[in-house]
Amino acid sequence: MTVRGSTVSLFLLCILMPAFSPARAEQVQKFDGRPVFSEGSERSYFVWRDGDTWHVRWTTMGKMLRFTGHVVAEGGELKSLKRIDVEEERRVVRRARPGTVTVGPRGRVRVRPGQGPVVATTEQDKIEREGDRRIVWLARTDADIDGFDFKVDDQVRALLFTLEIEGASNARDVEIGRDNQRPPANPFRVDLR
Repeated sequence: MTVRGSTVSLFLLCILMPAFSPARAEQVQKFDGRPVFSEGSERSYFVWRDGDTWHVRWTTMGKMLRFTGHVVAEGGELKSLKRIDVEEERRVVRRARPGTVTVGPRGRVRVRPGQGPVVATTEQDKIEREGDRRIVWLARTDADIDGFDFKVDDQVRALLFTLEIEGASNARDVEIGRDNQRPPANPFRVDLR
């Protein structure tokens, strides 16, 4: 009786464990190439790889949202963390109506009639490395594009991504690679070897 109960318990554990796993592994090839997206058109994260550089971007459709999360390297170190240059990502902020306030990666931006955006503060956003194996961020945006790029050393076996919008981590809020695929779960793990 005990052996049979243990066998059934082990069988159920093997079946149910993947469903409760905190991160499912993704094939690294799915991340190759930039996904199709435009500033302010999605409420989503976009993750992709170009050669040895990983890219993480987020954008929203005009509603002020808080984007938080982390990337963790297993077995090696994260290298060359670089906040995106918004100018290179096309526009700093979408065309705002006169007198509106828009928040982007460079901080609170005021738009005055007939003038371009003026940066007022940068206090609400942070993207930084914690040690050699972890990147964390907290950013608020409303119709802008924000994010960062990083590289990994040869010792990294896997990357664990946790991408949250307003404190929730949903797979439907993430698109990966040139085919704009959605991972089956969020957080998710990318095996590099």
